[in-house]
Amino acid sequence: MRIIEIDVRSALQNSGLRELDYSLNPYLGCMHRCLYCYAMDMTKDERAADDWGSTIIVKRNILDVLRRELPHKKRGTVGISTITDPYQPIEFRYRLTRRSMEMLLRDGFRISIQTKSPLVARDLDLFARYPEMVDVGITITTANPEKARAIETQSPSPEARRRALSMLTDAGIRTWIFYGPIIRGFNDGDVDIEGIAEMASATGSRIIFDAFTRYPRAAKLMSAAGIRPLPADMESMVPRIREICNRHKVECHSEDEDYLSEKARINRTLF
Repeated sequence: MRIIEIDVRSALQNSGLRELDYSLNPYLGCMHRCLYCYAMDMTKDERAADDWGSTIIVKRNILDVLRRELPHKKRGTVGISTITDPYQPIEFRYRLTRRSMEMLLRDGFRISIQTKSPLVARDLDLFARYPEMVDVGITITTANPEKARAIETQSPSPEARRRALSMLTDAGIRTWIFYGPIIRGFNDGDVDIEGIAEMASATGSRIIFDAFTRYPRAAKLMSAAGIRPLPADMESMVPRIREICNRHKVECHSEDEDYLSEKARINRTLF
């Protein structure tokens, strides 16, 4: 593992995702080394992008930069993170995710976290102080541990992620499972959907689902591992996902639908 520390000029970036106002990425690269990850094609530092999973860039001055930026930023929702996992193992050492969120929440920003790591449960004490300002999503591409290991090569197991979701919901934090990317012929069967729905039901989480999008670096890694990099046929899948979710009494949305649902919830009026 190669760790490179750099200085940056900005911390909060305007997000290209309509459900987020800003993104904050304390690191570049990701130790989880998921073969399908779009982030390797979005990461501008070639050292991390070309050595995916083995080279991590640490933004060592991000806390100082964020502290200077906050007084000049309009309050909004910050995605933690969008091109890296904010709770990958390096967070044990640097704690940049934790310390960034402390500043954001104290200054009135909402945060939406997405991770594959049970390390997120370490920060329950912080989330519990701001329960209306935090939601946590954990990606579970498949509940099958062997399939998960094949494509999420250095990630925590699906069961470890499920346990983290349970801890979060038990503490009163809103949680969701990101079922995606859905890859044709890999994790698009009824057994796969059932496994995700059962985890969502057991942990009180909603499901957000989305198809795989093909990017060059990810497609190359997947092909080398013998996995065809094809998006799922969502036209046939969506009715099956809805039927299985309904049977398990689980709320589920496509990414587009979830944006509308969450926007209405956050901006709800009293009357």
